[in-house]
Amino acid sequence: MNMVPGGWEIDVKVNKNLSGMSAEQMSLFETAFRNFTGATYTPLLYIGSQVVACIQHAYIAECRLVVPHPVAPTLVKVVIYLTPDNHISISQISAI
Repeated sequence: MNMVPGGWEIDVKVNKNLSGMSAEQMSLFETAFRNFTGATYTPLLYIGSQVVACIQHAYIAECRLVVPHPVAPTLVKVVIYLTPDNHISISQISAI
């Protein structure tokens, strides 16, 4: 990977039926949301990565709120922060 610090490297992987993303990209997303409550997130598209103080990975995902009455799913952009020592956290979830 030839990344410029602060720049995004676009590496789009369409995730129809979970076949487009690499196992590493899927694992990163699943690990980030492992104990997340209040909504379920399904990755649809891997956008790319950005080197800053860590590596950020961007995804487009479907969000389904966990509520007693039906609510239509929404699309969101998710940015996951991965530190050099492999600590994973969600740095951003924004509606699109």
